[in-house]
Amino acid sequence: MSKNIIEVDPVKFPWLDLNRYTFCMGAENAGILYLSGQTASEYDPQQGRVVCKGDLLDQTRVIYEKLAVVLEAAGMGFDNVVQTVDYIDATALPQYRQTGEIRKQYLKDSPVGATGIIVERLLRPDAFIEVSMVAMKGEKKPINPGWDRYGQLTYVPGVVVDDEIVWTSGFVGSEDIDGQSNYPQDTARQVELTYGIIGRVLDGAGAGPDDVIKTLDYISPQCLLQYPNTADIRRGFFGDRFPASTNIPVNRLLRPEGHVEIEVVAVKGGIREEIRVPEWGRNYAGLTQSAGVKKGRLLQISGQSSVDPGTRSPVGGYDIVAQTEQAYKNIARIMDEGGYSMDDIVNTIEWVAPNGMMGYRKVGEVRRKYFGDRFPSATGVSMHQILGRPEQLIEVTAVAVI
Repeated sequence: MSKNIIEVDPVKFPWLDLNRYTFCMGAENAGILYLSGQTASEYDPQQGRVVCKGDLLDQTRVIYEKLAVVLEAAGMGFDNVVQTVDYIDATALPQYRQTGEIRKQYLKDSPVGATGIIVERLLRPDAFIEVSMVAMKGEKKPINPGWDRYGQLTYVPGVVVDDEIVWTSGFVGSEDIDGQSNYPQDTARQVELTYGIIGRVLDGAGAGPDDVIKTLDYISPQCLLQYPNTADIRRGFFGDRFPASTNIPVNRLLRPEGHVEIEVVAVKGGIREEIRVPEWGRNYAGLTQSAGVKKGRLLQISGQSSVDPGTRSPVGGYDIVAQTEQAYKNIARIMDEGGYSMDDIVNTIEWVAPNGMMGYRKVGEVRRKYFGDRFPSATGVSMHQILGRPEQLIEVTAVAVI
């Protein structure tokens, strides 16, 4: 790992033995801290194994206690948090709104962008929720184009730090008809409305589409057939300057009428660098994403799966280890083409299809191959499926701080 990146593993972490894992609790560089996703997992000496105890609220309290320890070890606190993502097991939905009181206890009035999504399951079968965070040192300001409802919520439309990096919440597009929010059944129209919302948030931060370096689309199964129709909406919004993108089918959105929820990261100022791998050019033609985009301190990588981008053919059959090897090989190639290395990566998210869960623990050896013995932070969740061929079992996205 780059000598500039600080691995954040608290000296005292009573819940788990951190030496057993191929990720660190947090990785920080240049004042930007990515925290690993946390569940309520803890070692139970009576049972001799790691378990998650209690209901959703019990587990959420444990998670925030863990995150507080990691933030403190990095010399930060909850007032530095700029973005949270909640990964929720569907069985816990009846209690989910009540977790807002726990968020308020820790985050208080500090503005935060947030997204909550429903996953196939969490890696821990007894876990109801996993929470990941990004924190930054610097002056943090909320972005709200004037939407009153956010005064009642525990998050804001977006946050800008040091008038440079913009972190948004996840958005689902709707339109006002006779005073009521209407969610069109046409996916492209919903996404068009979503980008209208994102455009207003960016404008409120003094940013624009050219500043966006990452989009993450959470896709409801009900619109998978229509989802390819959204490409023209992206072209209309971004022109020919596409961000890095990851597109993940989830079980459903918190908003049942929603088709796609989108969150973005943007960087104001600085030189925009789109990383293009020469041998992938023919197969990237027509796509509405870049392999990697660097602007300012951040380098975002598009989601990589078992597909070899040079041939557009899947690799590894139904072997999740071989598929993960190809995904990290792709990421390493993007980093190398940009003049960077895997040592610069501070965070990965591994999205695992349900039929890949049985062999998932074995992918740790792939991480050891690419990261050595100094690991970035990480989150791993099981989602509805991988967008593409049915044999694809995993997709990996990564971010580096340069």
